[in-house]
Parts: sequence; C-alpha cells; structure tokens
Amino acid sequence: MSWFRIVPIQELLDGRAHRFDVDDRAVCVTRNGDCYYAMSDICPHKGASLSAGLLRNGCIICPSHVWRFSVVDGVMQGNEYTRVPVYSTRIVDSWLEVDLPPKPMTRTLRETLLAHARGELSRDQT
Repeated sequence: MSWFRIVPIQELLDGRAHRFDVDDRAVCVTRNGDCYYAMSDICPHKGASLSAGLLRNGCIICPSHVWRFSVVDGVMQGNEYTRVPVYSTRIVDSWLEVDLPPKPMTRTLRETLLAHARGELSRDQT
C-alpha cells in the first residue's frame, strides 16, 4: 500500500462527493464532519462515476441506477456480495492522504478474456 497526498481538507465540502485521479485511478472522497472516506469512483455495475451521485445517510447513490454503497465499507445496500473497494485515509499537515493498493499488473487481452471467462475478474477489473 502507498499513501498519496490528495487535497487540503478545507477544500472538501461536508456531505459531498469529490473525484480525484490518483496514480491513474479514479478515487471518490467524501467528508462527514471530521470523518473522511475514500473509495473507488467506479460503480461495479456499469462503470458510472460514483462521485457524480448523491451522498445520503453514509452511502453514495450511483447516478446511473441508484445502487447505494456504504462509504465506510463499500458494501452495496441490500446485497452484501457486491462492493466497491474502500481505502484508508489520514490527515497529515491538514492534507487528506489516501492509502491505495499497488496497481494491478497489466494483462494482455487474451489473459484478460481468459481470466474473465474463469470468473476471476469483477467488472471494474476488466
């Protein structure tokens, strides 16, 4: 895991979702009072940008089809088997930092198709 400095915390609006491109990945950051959350900005259903959705009751509501994902654990409400990756956050010198996992290795098209056929990849990994 690697920590990335994202944004000064005073620039994050409370109760809103914000998108940041970090290390070639889209990250959705939300603020609820003094709590900060980060998750993948890509909905696992059709790839919509979650940061374009609404933040209500601790969940991001996907703007494409109204799926709701908890900002705490990324679990889709009503379906515990569907989730969005979440990332740890911390404040350093009034900046929000996000801990992202290493980028997945690049696969050839053939490797991707075979892994998908075997059920080894979720929609956001293809």
